[in-house]
Amino acid sequence: MRNFRGFIVTMLIVAWFGAWYTTPATAASVSEIVVDKSFHVTLLRGTGDTTAFPDATGTTGENSTPIGTYKVTAKQADPYWHWEGKVYPPYLRDQNNGLGIRWIGISLPSYGLHGTNDPFSVGKDVSHGCVRHQNADISRVFAMVPSGIPVKIVETPVPQGTEAMVTDFFELYDLAAVLRGPR
Repeated sequence: MRNFRGFIVTMLIVAWFGAWYTTPATAASVSEIVVDKSFHVTLLRGTGDTTAFPDATGTTGENSTPIGTYKVTAKQADPYWHWEGKVYPPYLRDQNNGLGIRWIGISLPSYGLHGTNDPFSVGKDVSHGCVRHQNADISRVFAMVPSGIPVKIVETPVPQGTEAMVTDFFELYDLAAVLRGPR
């Protein structure tokens, strides 16, 4: 079990560095977005390359991120957030804006990929169904993703006992992202 844990941690570290140091997908080459709820990762797949970003997805029940195939229908920089009868100005003016600095809407009404005002939520099941990202990451995704491409939301079975390692990894990623600041 200990060797398996070490292997998983090593693979997560390799994946993290791979996402940072490989040739990233470009807007012209991205052909689909895959969100894997189990591993809290958003993949931008293109011709010959894949770029990965950690994410946070919905909790259970009504707030679960729905599995299925959708498409990108809208993109908005500095979105206003309408929540529980209140309108929050863009994140750069109001840090209470839960959408962060970018919104990518999908063909499932009121769902999308977006930034966050809670960077340590990434890597967990905490949203109301949307897919949250670090603000620096969603800025990169926003620039690379054209409207109309497919968004596949999947759930891959996770071997028992590895969930805590995945969560620990993303907490380190979140800390590094916060310390690094916006790009």
